[in-house]
Amino acid sequence: MTATNFTFTDPRAQTVWSPQVYAYALQNMFFTKVMGNDGNAAVFVNTDLTVKRGGTVIVESDSPLQGAGVGDDGDTTDSEGQLKSRNMSVTVHERANAAVSAGKMSEQLTRTNFREKAKKDLGLWLSGAMENDILYSASGLYNKNSSSASIATINESYPTSNRIFYGGQTAAGVMTANLTSDALLSAETAASTLMGTLVLEAIKRRCMAATPRFRPVTIYNINGMNADDVRSGKNLGEAIGKILIVLLHPLQIKAIRAQSGSAGWAAMVAAAGVRGNQNPIFQGASFYWDGMLCFEYDRIVKKTGAGGATVAEGFSLAAGLATTDDPVASGKTVARALVLGGQAISFCWAQKPEWSEDYVDNNKPKVKVDMIYGVKRTNFNEHGTSTPTEDESIYCIDTQVTLDT
Repeated sequence: MTATNFTFTDPRAQTVWSPQVYAYALQNMFFTKVMGNDGNAAVFVNTDLTVKRGGTVIVESDSPLQGAGVGDDGDTTDSEGQLKSRNMSVTVHERANAAVSAGKMSEQLTRTNFREKAKKDLGLWLSGAMENDILYSASGLYNKNSSSASIATINESYPTSNRIFYGGQTAAGVMTANLTSDALLSAETAASTLMGTLVLEAIKRRCMAATPRFRPVTIYNINGMNADDVRSGKNLGEAIGKILIVLLHPLQIKAIRAQSGSAGWAAMVAAAGVRGNQNPIFQGASFYWDGMLCFEYDRIVKKTGAGGATVAEGFSLAAGLATTDDPVASGKTVARALVLGGQAISFCWAQKPEWSEDYVDNNKPKVKVDMIYGVKRTNFNEHGTSTPTEDESIYCIDTQVTLDT
């Protein structure tokens, strides 16, 4: 009798691996808690192209109905309001990675289970790839391509003029005038252009005065999320609060901790409210201030000047993307904090991560994860036009930071 056997390369044996790897990636990604499929999520997730073909997603948003209406016994004929909607296109591209065993003899000499290690390591890579794309898009930066691959998942765009602040404050609470570039910012004395609560409050006011005003973000509790949740498309968890999100570099947090006076660190801790598991400060946040939940986020991008114009020395890149057209002053370092409201970033799936396995060179196992998506700073065109307006619900804050010695 010949027994029927499914080898690990048989696709029927792999049905659970893809969602497991995807769930693992989401659980290890900071932005998962602020991702959702409505306008109250900082990262708006669109899945239209997962059920139909296409390379571009059109994201739409309704504009408020204009006009005062009519009063007593008024006739609405010829006084009707016009229904308007704004739109934005997001293109999608493929991103993939793989691992291959050195061969049977290599596996014979180690306890490492190649498949299990590939599952874990590619899951971590998946988490980092998506998280970096969201962060770089939010920061107005560019696809990080290597010489071996053309990666174009970020729809590249620099922050619009009224959605970026170059400046800071002193530890004693004296604000620097809003500058117009990182070069001018870093030419100032570092001690007068630091991150602080006055800076956060000023940007919060700008966010609330913006048109349209920044919507608050719904934060989800992702504890207990599993592969079945991912496969079924469930929400990532119950909503635990609505707030503006601020992501700060650890060196910006250091400057805030050193701030003196009534808006110093002791006041921030007191403002956090009642202690408990549902308090935002105990959900991974560093502090709460003036309606903003502030997180220390080590991936926040910083640039250090070295007397040139290399990509590493500035956020804004010149044509060709090979040099910066706004270099940070030599020896100075600038970090770009982020304020996120609802639908700040649009993340569009065409194919969620898929897992495949095969042999190469006849006997060397290879595993691969592959996905198609696009990510973009939300920036809608005016109704009936292709003219983009200001970035929707995101603000960049460039301040100097003092490096640890």
